[in-house]
Amino acid sequence: MEDGVRLMQMALWTALTSSLSAQGSEQGFQWMGIRAGTVSFDPQEHVRNAPSLGGQAGLVFDQQRFGLSFEGFIAHPKSDFDPTRDLTHAEFSATLLMGLSGGSASRFWPYFGLGLGDLSIPNLDATSLLLGTDRALAAHTSLGFYHRPGLHLIWGLEGRYLFTLTRRDLKEFQGSALFGFTWGGGFSARGVDTAPRPVERATQVGQSLQPAPLTPPAVTADRPIPAPLGEDELAPPPPPPPSLAGTAIPLPPVVPFPSAELQPHAEPASAPMPIPAPRAPVVVVPAVQAAPAAPITSPAAVRHPEDEQADRLEALRQVDLPRAVALGRKRIQAMAPGHWTIRLEIADFPATLKRAVEAFPGKSPDLFIAPIRMRSGRTSHQLFLGEYASKAEAERAARQVPAFFLDGGQRPVPFLGTGLPAQVGR
Repeated sequence: MEDGVRLMQMALWTALTSSLSAQGSEQGFQWMGIRAGTVSFDPQEHVRNAPSLGGQAGLVFDQQRFGLSFEGFIAHPKSDFDPTRDLTHAEFSATLLMGLSGGSASRFWPYFGLGLGDLSIPNLDATSLLLGTDRALAAHTSLGFYHRPGLHLIWGLEGRYLFTLTRRDLKEFQGSALFGFTWGGGFSARGVDTAPRPVERATQVGQSLQPAPLTPPAVTADRPIPAPLGEDELAPPPPPPPSLAGTAIPLPPVVPFPSAELQPHAEPASAPMPIPAPRAPVVVVPAVQAAPAAPITSPAAVRHPEDEQADRLEALRQVDLPRAVALGRKRIQAMAPGHWTIRLEIADFPATLKRAVEAFPGKSPDLFIAPIRMRSGRTSHQLFLGEYASKAEAERAARQVPAFFLDGGQRPVPFLGTGLPAQVGR
């Protein structure tokens, strides 16, 4: 499997390098910038949506509507199994861009993209909460646009659908925005390339340039056609222009602009426009803004400790260990400093936790669990009961637990809430 991933990656980079070398003489514009957005993960990963941040660089080939883009980003999502821990998700990919309209010389360049990349996928075990990382080769399709407003700036938006080709069949949706610096590739408002073009030749290659034909002067009645000259006759030279030295050139007289008094037939001036009477000033009274109403909190949105306690018992009855572990961790974090609790037992089988709930018939005990690693490397679950202000109070409560927790010689043990063991021997 690893050899297949390496071969596909080598084929990708070889194809992109060959395309770049073949089109190097037709470059349009290049860019480099920051890429930020959000990542929506596959539901089967039990990972929440998270923001992403990375970089992007690429180029577009002039007049060919193709380009290349190289992207990389990193995100830190949270898992439903352990909401307090930050995971790491990263990707590095290359994309072939295909323009949808216009040439690369326009300011606005929409595109459709196809690409491959290397994906780093976080893997958190639901039972042991051990964190691992999977690597996979992924393919993606994208749709977006770039816009160059001028001043060597570029920005754009992109939506991407990604799926893995190896390891597991996972899918992601990514939305991102780009802002960066661009250079090269002239553009115009109408999308017409403004790069200088070579001068067109009047004749074929290898022949000299021929001058444009001269247009003969027009023949009129006062300008007869001159008689053709003989072979031995020469045309007389044109007379020299008259010399202007010492000659006074008269200037045209200055004619004053005629006024209305010197024009007996001038039209009378139009009557002045009447001035409207002034209006009374309008006083605008600002509207009084009402104070914003207080937000209405739905009763269903408020969670009471009794509701959370019922959720923990239901998770144990249904043997939903990931949910029970998450609720138990929340219960432990909510304990007051210096308070104690009682560990009833260490359960190796999930069904034991269900029977422990049934040991309190007609009651709703404050039960919660936490994982513990055994010396053999196996992960079991500790079952705790209640919260007590002192160790003495916890010891008195430990003597009143149901007989189910005393079978086989086991005894409930008080523990400080901030010192619960995570593995055997601590």
